[in-house]
Amino acid sequence: MNKRGFLLLDALLNVFIVSIIVSLCLYVYEAINYAESGFNDYLINENDSYEQIFNSLSECEACFIDESD
Repeated sequence: MNKRGFLLLDALLNVFIVSIIVSLCLYVYEAINYAESGFNDYLINENDSYEQIFNSLSECEACFIDESD
């Protein structure tokens, strides 16, 4: 056997391992990005619902406090 360099099998194995690592990194990145975008969408929806609730409230009336107690 020739020990002076990579064999074709070694090169193929390296390419396979690198492609698996890149695929895993891409999958993890997409999962994190999906989670962040989902959380941002959740915050936008919740803020909209809180604004609708706040806008539907009537004007506040002044309370009279009885200090004789």
